[in-house]
Amino acid sequence: MNDKAQPAKFDTHTFGHTANPVGAVMVVGGGIAGMQASTDLADQGYKVYLVEMQSAIGGKMAQLDKTFPTNDCAMCTISPKLVETGRHPNIEILTNTEVQELKGHAGDFTVKLRTAPRYIDTTRCIACGDCIAVCPVVIPDKFNESLSARRAVYKLYPQAVPNSFAIEKSGIAPCRDACPAGQRAQGYIALIREGRWEDALRVIKMDNPFPGICGRICNHRCEEACNRNLVDEPINIRALKRFVTDKVYAEPRPSVEAAPQIHDQRVAIIGAGPCGLTTAQDLALEGYRVTVFEAMPVPGGMLRLGVPEYRLPTEIIEREVQDILDLGIDLRLNYQINNLDEIFAEGFDAVLIAVGAHEGVRLPIPGADAEGVLVNTHFLRDVRLGKYDDATNGSSNLGQRVLVLGGGNVAIDCARSALRLESEHGQREVHLACLEGPEQMPAHPGEVTAAQAEGVLLHQGRTFERILQDNQGRVSGVECQRAASFSFDERGRLHVEKVPGSNHIIPCDTVIFSVGQRAGLAFIPDDANVGLTETQTIAINPNTLATSRQGVFAAGDCISGTAFVIEAVARGHTASRSISRYLRGEPLEPPPEPELPVVKFTQGEIDFRIEQGEATPQGRVPLPELPVDQRIDNFAEVEGGYDDKSAQAEAARCLACGICSECMSCVFACGRDAINHDDVEKQLEINVGAAILAPGYQIYNAHLSQEYGMGRYPNVVTALQYERMLSASGPTGGHVQRPWDDVRPRRIAFLQCVGSRDQSHDYCSSVCCMYAAKEAIMTIEHAHAEARAGSGDGKVEIQVFFMDTRAFSKGYEEYYRRAQQKYGIEYTRCRLSDIKEDPETRNLRVRFAAPFDGQEQIQEKEFDLVVLSVGMEISESVKQLGVRLGIELDSYGFCHTTLFDPLQTSRPGIYAAGPFREPKDIPETVIEASGAAANAARLLAPARHSLAKVLAYPPERDISQEEARIGV
Repeated sequence: MNDKAQPAKFDTHTFGHTANPVGAVMVVGGGIAGMQASTDLADQGYKVYLVEMQSAIGGKMAQLDKTFPTNDCAMCTISPKLVETGRHPNIEILTNTEVQELKGHAGDFTVKLRTAPRYIDTTRCIACGDCIAVCPVVIPDKFNESLSARRAVYKLYPQAVPNSFAIEKSGIAPCRDACPAGQRAQGYIALIREGRWEDALRVIKMDNPFPGICGRICNHRCEEACNRNLVDEPINIRALKRFVTDKVYAEPRPSVEAAPQIHDQRVAIIGAGPCGLTTAQDLALEGYRVTVFEAMPVPGGMLRLGVPEYRLPTEIIEREVQDILDLGIDLRLNYQINNLDEIFAEGFDAVLIAVGAHEGVRLPIPGADAEGVLVNTHFLRDVRLGKYDDATNGSSNLGQRVLVLGGGNVAIDCARSALRLESEHGQREVHLACLEGPEQMPAHPGEVTAAQAEGVLLHQGRTFERILQDNQGRVSGVECQRAASFSFDERGRLHVEKVPGSNHIIPCDTVIFSVGQRAGLAFIPDDANVGLTETQTIAINPNTLATSRQGVFAAGDCISGTAFVIEAVARGHTASRSISRYLRGEPLEPPPEPELPVVKFTQGEIDFRIEQGEATPQGRVPLPELPVDQRIDNFAEVEGGYDDKSAQAEAARCLACGICSECMSCVFACGRDAINHDDVEKQLEINVGAAILAPGYQIYNAHLSQEYGMGRYPNVVTALQYERMLSASGPTGGHVQRPWDDVRPRRIAFLQCVGSRDQSHDYCSSVCCMYAAKEAIMTIEHAHAEARAGSGDGKVEIQVFFMDTRAFSKGYEEYYRRAQQKYGIEYTRCRLSDIKEDPETRNLRVRFAAPFDGQEQIQEKEFDLVVLSVGMEISESVKQLGVRLGIELDSYGFCHTTLFDPLQTSRPGIYAAGPFREPKDIPETVIEASGAAANAARLLAPARHSLAKVLAYPPERDISQEEARIGV
């Protein structure tokens, strides 16, 4: 087959190193087999692509402390190979990468690869660790088999190659995905948990210039999307935002430096609400000259004039507005814009219309214009501006009975505000009537409950027929009917079915319409070339917010109708990006953004987390509230905030869905500009002549053998976990400790053949017996070393329970016997039954029968720690790799090869090495890797030899057929 192989196709895609090899080989798997095969080939001049799914090469051997039977240091053995592989000019290491497809034939393969984002540039990162020092996300350390924790930004292990950090993400947290402004909620929650208040506020303000405001009045879609809903209650994200804002704002306000003006272009923004101010901030930070025109005497838009003081204190609004203005923005108050042409005539290069929905709506019913009939926007504005402060002159005009018509949040605001205004004759009576029933009211349920607690009387399911007047033409009541049902047609028109004969009157002195509001667009004449929609909003391109007039953009309530503040912020960011592109002369249409996965847990995944102790059902930490009797006659803020302890307790409930919280602390800490949180998955294509598969193995998941208590009993560990304990660089610094109480165990049991030689795995994993012997010997040597150092008495009892011991390779039988005879390790040949835990001492009782020794009955023996010698198996991802590559696997997922050609897979040109073929030890793995490399080199050698002759021959002379035949 090799004599007829096609010439290798030269690779045209380079990844960093420059080399001129003849042909190329892909090696899959960065363990000891992959590294050995790669260096063998690279030394012969072949280009090698070493593909590894993890963030660093090294494989399972990098996790080991010692190797048997010599008990040499595993890292001392593998480190030279790591360095050689990482520095070889002919080896290109592709981490976080997996093979998607391999087409072609031996000598000419086209491979498609998928590289997951690392988020840290390996060419810039110097592995200083500054990013780790500031990362707030703590997760189990997989390299240490979850015996310790690490941060979301990490290096796989200290000697890792590449010598660079990576960031682990599982996707976008659902809270961020649900937020219109993309607020990194998980980020500031993680920072609050660690008590880093200033850092938390910094990450909030990266997306939202109004954290104190949104921490009070946001509609918090993030909480509806929170995965914590599947456990108990969502994280109180809004309250945590408010907490950290109040915490930092309580300190003296730092000075804000004006942003440098880089560009000469000027931008006019009409409206100083949240949308306009967000755009102003973004453009000012980009270096543009920005002027904001506001018709009202104060900035803030509907935040300042439409939200009651008891929900949103004035000082919070003023603080956050001032932070924006201090960037160098020119604010002109009491400035009514009447003509867009005048704006351009003044020298502005672009205009954003961001006027809020300041105009309330009156229903077209009889008496709607009577004295004493108000609209919501005007009423709330006058309250905030102090018109009703004097009971004898202002609020007395409301009378003793106020009726609010409407069922939304603004209607509730009107009712609760009217209740608080001082009256000449004691407590005012406030009613609220709406078309909707209890389940249909658009107002937030918490707001409705608070209104009722304060004394607002609800009349639900009512239609409004007419407003009654007394002899002086002042309101005296509203005639209503009960609504049986209602619906809206496709054009948004309301259809109501009324209950016959249900007419009744609700007496009142003042009526406040709160059935909607719209933006005032009278300053846009018909000839302004700015189009309007049928609903009297500005017509825009939804992707760019550009209007029909060049240079004019619109955002906020004037394009959508009444919206929440976070939506206004999101639109403000979009508007600033479009205006910036317009001023730079770039296409307005934004480039497509990649779709990132959103982490949405299933109930099964949540239940597993609870079983593993990663999540504990615990409801929200409650917020304090001002008692009703202390708030109904004033505008003091009703809802209180968390204290430090409560905030951190609430933050600790976060499930860290996305793993990395994108708090951006690492970005600020990195001095090399190496971190890119917007990094995305990449698709690569390479051409190779051969492939070597050495993807390694995974240890058996001992949680599946529940009779041994893995996951249920903390003092049951796997052999690989125990290996990490024994390692000086491991989680316990080389000290053997019980996970439950960190006490040194004196009686340790090793249980053989867990996940091997059973009904599901009727093969032998080859190395488990020797691992147990090695770890038992090392445990005794550690105990003796501690005794010599005076930190222990050196006493430890070890018993190995086994069916039989298989010593596969050279020196293994002697090694096993030495464990028995020299170190006094007790071996018991038996059949295991199960393990039970003493709930008080956490000791473990191993139940077994030893029929080989004539002990037929079940026996019990107590130990401090149990180590499960788990077998090898092939992971599901590796099995899928075999399917994608079209190679034959056996029923267990190991690669099928023939007896007399043990490294050749079922597909020519693709070779296998290491435990992917079958379980084996390190020496045999290294031998197979070199054999696979030799096979690949033999396949590519004819093409290499032919090309070498062509390149070496003088180009001015033709090669004769005879010379070519004999290889001159």
